[in-house]
Amino acid sequence: MKKKSKKPGSSTSRKIDEVLDRALNAPKRDVKIRVNTFIDLDIYEALNEEADKTGQKYQTLLNKYLRAAVLKEVNESDIKAIKIALAN
Repeated sequence: MKKKSKKPGSSTSRKIDEVLDRALNAPKRDVKIRVNTFIDLDIYEALNEEADKTGQKYQTLLNKYLRAAVLKEVNESDIKAIKIALAN
């Protein structure tokens, strides 16, 4: 049996186009990309410890702290959490 080729304009192609359009038009904060990097072990352990305490994922916390440091987007609860983390 021959496989059907995906033609532009097919149902699958339209769905892919819709997903891409949503991603491209979403606020940048809502679009995630995969990045492979190395972080210091103590940072990783501190993030995991805080993640266990707060019930969040360590990647979420890492993103929050990067956002605060790079984009200067900091709210009062973030400042409190950063102070607690630095005190440990």
